[in-house]
Amino acid sequence: MRREDYVDLVYRDIRINEHNAPRFYLEGKEVNIWDEPYIYYHSKSPIDYVRERIAEYEKEGLDPFPSIVGKQREKELVKTALMSGSSILFKGLKGYGKTTFSKAIAQLLPSKLLAIKGCKINDDPTHPICFSCKRKLMEEDKVELTWVPRIWVRIPGDPMMTTRQLIGGVSIQKIREGYDLDHPEVFIPGRALKAHRGVGYFDELGAIPSQLQTLLHELIEEGQVTTTEGEIVPFKVDSLIIAATNPANYRGTNPIKEPLLDRMEVIEIGPPETLEDEVEIGLRNMFVVKERGEPPDMPSWHTRILARIVRVARDKDRYDIARRITSEPSCRATIKLFDHVKSSALKEGRRIPLLKDYGPSYDNVKLALMGRIDVSYEMRDRKEELIERLVEEALNLTLREIYNAIPQDAFDDLIKSLRDAAINGYRVPITLNYVHKLRGQAALRSVVSKLMPEAEKDEEYFLSAVEVLLEALARCTNLIKREGESYLFKEVGVGGFEARV
Repeated sequence: MRREDYVDLVYRDIRINEHNAPRFYLEGKEVNIWDEPYIYYHSKSPIDYVRERIAEYEKEGLDPFPSIVGKQREKELVKTALMSGSSILFKGLKGYGKTTFSKAIAQLLPSKLLAIKGCKINDDPTHPICFSCKRKLMEEDKVELTWVPRIWVRIPGDPMMTTRQLIGGVSIQKIREGYDLDHPEVFIPGRALKAHRGVGYFDELGAIPSQLQTLLHELIEEGQVTTTEGEIVPFKVDSLIIAATNPANYRGTNPIKEPLLDRMEVIEIGPPETLEDEVEIGLRNMFVVKERGEPPDMPSWHTRILARIVRVARDKDRYDIARRITSEPSCRATIKLFDHVKSSALKEGRRIPLLKDYGPSYDNVKLALMGRIDVSYEMRDRKEELIERLVEEALNLTLREIYNAIPQDAFDDLIKSLRDAAINGYRVPITLNYVHKLRGQAALRSVVSKLMPEAEKDEEYFLSAVEVLLEALARCTNLIKREGESYLFKEVGVGGFEARV
């Protein structure tokens, strides 16, 4: 091909239809891509696919973002923005689901697409944008296609990001193979171009250098990029741009230029609205669930305690302790609390956590929180103490709920049944080999099943429920105290506690 011919081809908008198409082959077999089942997987832009799916969900009264817990207002804003073909900027503190939301949007795309085999940017067989694919479709009789999975490309915000990383650059290998420096195949696409036909997710947009942010104006509006040197990159990218940023005053975040903000819809993403939402996020994202495909097996009493630790740390309006925290823990802290407590139980051969799985001096809780909170200057040397206070507050809140839920008319029978089950009437050991004795007490079993129905699942759940009930009694009455891995009853007629084995 003459130089002037391929220069013309580089910038020409090529459209392929049934009448001018070469023969397409998929997995060695000739296919008609305009017939079922192939017609759905090409020729549409990402925003077309997304708008169609949202309309389908709306018609059926379904949530198009089932992976997002709560956030009803934010979901409605996202749907409106997408239906109008807008790019979106999620704004909020770290760990509140901005990336998860971008992935939820990508889930509206087809699970796979038809693409030209070997193309670095998964070109559409009916509307190619890269030079080699244009040349194949215009000059060759047979063109191989392939299936590519749903496209979601993370473009991480980096103050040191270069134009080459964002847009692309020259392949030295191609030059060594004899290609001229200005030959289009010498160009290697960067991350922004690899998001063609999918979602380009700019993670922490505010961390991208200001001069590179300017390049995104053209990408969002026209699907193309002009480099900082004024060179137009000859690719008409068709991608759905989603971005995320922390608040402007957050460390490591640069102000986003107003012209760029003007091209995006800003949607604020905050922490989970309710305790129930916080718990659900923690359960869905536990290691055993996401990586192992196993059930979480976390009793609701423990999930509420652990999630409350994080929520108390954020609640500056109600808790003085939270006002000592300058950088609050996110949902990732909740997830890791669930993970660490669960892991502690698994190490000892149990599925269901007990209070001792919080660790001596709550060390497993500290493991999850120490690197995820910053504290005021006067608390720098007392961060561990602050975390212990958070745990105590969360325990007291949850255990008080459990204690207050004990039916008043069942209280005396409950205490009697616990005494009857106790060794010598004084000590209740928290061990699995003693569960049968506890379950044999009808009054105890009745209260536990009313307060914590999950306890009926198996002996481990029942033991955990009894332990929490005893801890609630120990904190809210003077009848019981904990000593080691047992609970001791107060000696009748004698001041103080006495342990008898």
